[in-house]
Amino acid sequence: MVKKEYKLSLIKLGKFLLIFLIVDFGLGIVSKQLFFSQETGKYARSIQAVKNTNAQVLIFGSSHAHRHYVPEVFEKNLNKTTYNAGAEGQQLLYHLAMQQMIVKRVKPEIIILNIDEDFLYYSKEAYDRLSDLHPYYSDYRQELRPILGLESKLVDVKLFFNAYQTNSTIMHVLRYFASPQLDYLGYRPLFGKIEKHSSIINETNKEQDLDDNFVNALYQFIATAIDNDIKLVFVTSPRLNQVDDVNNVSFNKIKNIAKEKEIPLINYFNHKEFTNKLELFHDPSHLNDTGARLFSRDVALKIVK
Repeated sequence: MVKKEYKLSLIKLGKFLLIFLIVDFGLGIVSKQLFFSQETGKYARSIQAVKNTNAQVLIFGSSHAHRHYVPEVFEKNLNKTTYNAGAEGQQLLYHLAMQQMIVKRVKPEIIILNIDEDFLYYSKEAYDRLSDLHPYYSDYRQELRPILGLESKLVDVKLFFNAYQTNSTIMHVLRYFASPQLDYLGYRPLFGKIEKHSSIINETNKEQDLDDNFVNALYQFIATAIDNDIKLVFVTSPRLNQVDDVNNVSFNKIKNIAKEKEIPLINYFNHKEFTNKLELFHDPSHLNDTGARLFSRDVALKIVK
């Protein structure tokens, strides 16, 4: 009697797991279809970069890349097709993952990586925001597993379920279906200018620690570019206020790595053409469209030289 009940329990459990996997498979197909059909919003831009663009010049970085690099201006001055793959709030691990996925399909001629001075400091948010890469896991397991594995050792278990890979993206899909978010080859301009401000120096937090994973990611980003014969350029974006880049451990490490690997670094921190120029900034950290076009032209001309 006990064996019979045990057998029935196993059969019921097996049926439940089978139904669960069928539902997960079905939900996964629907959610993936919704995800990869997006036409506007941050995921649509990442899809364009990973799956579609054949641009000769690709731009990577956080909001300073997304808001400061105007592809139209680069195309005019470099005579090369350009796409802005910058993503707000994302840091080196994300950019490395994007680069790894993209070069599997296409090899751009030039990659511009916009450098934030704190790129190598530990950041919990940098790990948390890697969830934006989950929908790509099925197609790019080899490229993403080492990176997402830094976020969670159970990455294969979590992302085994198809529905889980896109469960955090559905509201985003619906939001931008109802209210499209326009961009121009990945660039989203900011308009308006600052009327007044207090001139201060953005000082470095000297108590922060470097994250070895971020340091290794930068080395790997460089290595991937070199291995694929892609010209790589580091650029820092202007800020309204002066930046204390001399005492910044993270930025000094980045400069040393760039020098070691012979990567050009174009530094716009404390650039006289931008610092304290209110008419060029939307907020103290981000250029407005006028400033972005001036900056993009200057960077493009430096690359030409």
